[in-house]
Amino acid sequence: MVAEFKHLSKYLEDLWLCARCGDCSLADKTVASDRDVFLPCAIKNVLGFEAYASRGRVMIMNDLLEGKLPIDKAIADWAFTCTTCKNCQETCTATAEGIRLPEMMEALRRDLVEAGYDLEKHSVIEDSIKADGNPYKEPRDKRLALFGEHEWPEQAPVAYFVGCTSSYREKEIARTTVELLDKMGVDFTIIPDEECCGSVLLRLGREKIFDEITTKNIDALNKAGVRTLVTACAGCFRTWKIDVPQRNLKYDFEVLHITEYLDRLVQDGKATFAAPKKLTVTYHDPCHLGRHAEVYEAPRRVIEAVDNVTLVEMETNKRYAHCCGSGGGVKGSFGDLANEVAGNRIVEAEETGAEILVTACPFCHRGLEDGAKHIGSKLPVLDLPTFLLPYAQKGKKKREAAESELKKQFMQYLSAHPLIFEGLKKEAVIDYEVEGQRFHVEVVGKDEIEVRPVRAENPDVELIFSPGAVQKLTTFDSEDDYAAQFGLFFKEPTEEQWIKFVLRRNIVKLLMKGYRKFAQKAGLI
Repeated sequence: MVAEFKHLSKYLEDLWLCARCGDCSLADKTVASDRDVFLPCAIKNVLGFEAYASRGRVMIMNDLLEGKLPIDKAIADWAFTCTTCKNCQETCTATAEGIRLPEMMEALRRDLVEAGYDLEKHSVIEDSIKADGNPYKEPRDKRLALFGEHEWPEQAPVAYFVGCTSSYREKEIARTTVELLDKMGVDFTIIPDEECCGSVLLRLGREKIFDEITTKNIDALNKAGVRTLVTACAGCFRTWKIDVPQRNLKYDFEVLHITEYLDRLVQDGKATFAAPKKLTVTYHDPCHLGRHAEVYEAPRRVIEAVDNVTLVEMETNKRYAHCCGSGGGVKGSFGDLANEVAGNRIVEAEETGAEILVTACPFCHRGLEDGAKHIGSKLPVLDLPTFLLPYAQKGKKKREAAESELKKQFMQYLSAHPLIFEGLKKEAVIDYEVEGQRFHVEVVGKDEIEVRPVRAENPDVELIFSPGAVQKLTTFDSEDDYAAQFGLFFKEPTEEQWIKFVLRRNIVKLLMKGYRKFAQKAGLI
């Protein structure tokens, strides 16, 4: 079969940026810090062959463009085994942004579809969305049947965009989201003739009807006077937040994931939660919510706002969290592969000792539940609204923990010594933790910083200090002496005085932001 590769060929220069280093496949924790990077490609971790990691995929795509490989069923199947999770891109240091493998894989898929070669299941999905507004071949008029007699106002400032998977498959997520919003007293509606968001079409390289169904959704939301669109599906969220604007489809309303909206309610004192007994949970970052849309802290803040609940992190989390295996059409096309990937993630969750695994996406929820069954795990998997609903309270504001004196001391010290951050570019952000309390520093100008008493949204680096280390560091008048002692506490820690740090950006991006100067002063490089 002959394909023109008109979409993939746009990435020709990017493909040649790959130096074949293999970090996208083999990266482990770095020596200089905890980076939470461990064998990033969840698909390659199961299938074993290099062809399934970014390095191998780049080599194969180069060969396809040069005509060294023919298009056949094996190539088409291979093209649809990528979850497009973006972990390889985050790990890659070829450029500041990393090699854009998810975009390349989707471009190749568009070429395959236009050449008439794709998977039969995907044609069925597109036909179902055309006919019924959803990919599951379910009757259009049954979309909101799960809500019973619930009446929806024609006009409301907030709309809950349910999405197809929650409407037809993960119905508990849709129900609990509605119950939670009702309990919080939110003035919201649901659009009765909601269409599929179209995410699955874009992920599978099938663009034809995307603009049409999206325009229908935008018109319906505008007609209802919606100012804030809330979705509990990470796929829907990524589509509305990123794909729709990229295709120059305009809307005026704000788009929030349910985790962000609940976080806002918590911060405004309009939502509080309390578990009746102590509970330990861990959280799985959906790829489309985290790496694709940069939402990491909101779900964690909401979980931590529940009285009696302790959040513990998995070995890979946030920017480097392993995929659940359900994205990019893999769950529907290669179910056994998706279950193996999800099973690996369940093992990672079990190793934390958590009693519950919480996530924030119907695809992740379904995939992780299936993964748990696949490996015989009893670990409960709950979507965030389902987890929160039993603990929701009204009219009770959570009592804030008093700021520790040591946190205040450290914040005051850093405020008085902005030259510690000399060389850092504007908008560099560092998150600090001492005695379990968080604050962050943002560089706002040359030798100008702001120290804020809350955790950062998306820091470049997270630093954790022992109380003894803070007490010693805050005695130095010289910024150079501070840096030298900082390095010693990291390289030669004691039980009383130590520093740990986690890199939340790749090395190239950190160097571009100016972190080299402090690292050199501290003797770290």
